[in-house]
Amino acid sequence: MLVRRKLAAFCLILGAQWLALSVLAIEVTEPAAASHGYPGLCDLNGKKLADGEFRQWVENNRLHVVITYKFSAGEVYEEHSQCREEPELIQEEWLWKELKHGRSQREFAADFLTGIASAHIRQDHKDVSKGLILNRAGPLPGLGSALP
Repeated sequence: MLVRRKLAAFCLILGAQWLALSVLAIEVTEPAAASHGYPGLCDLNGKKLADGEFRQWVENNRLHVVITYKFSAGEVYEEHSQCREEPELIQEEWLWKELKHGRSQREFAADFLTGIASAHIRQDHKDVSKGLILNRAGPLPGLGSALP
């Protein structure tokens, strides 16, 4: 009797995980193509804060998206995302980094295939890094989660 209950609970959990993963996927009706643009980053009043560059391309059956913002004070923010498009849009990797005068200040990464996330933060000339176990149910907010 105990074995049946454990097996039923296991099947229920497995089914719930499968349902959660399949619900978060987006059906791709038109695969993405290469794209390049130059968006500006503005504050709420329309004042330009940074010059941007948006790049998108398909390589090895993966959609790669990179957006970079360069500020006048020498700061650069860059976000990378890699997604699988077939049979549905699923974000596989995400990276965000901040540089100041060419030196890395902060970097955050997530590998959704392995479920591992990491952070590198330069504090007092030291790098801090920690690995985390991610909930594999979906992507982090960012450009990869805003793709069509």
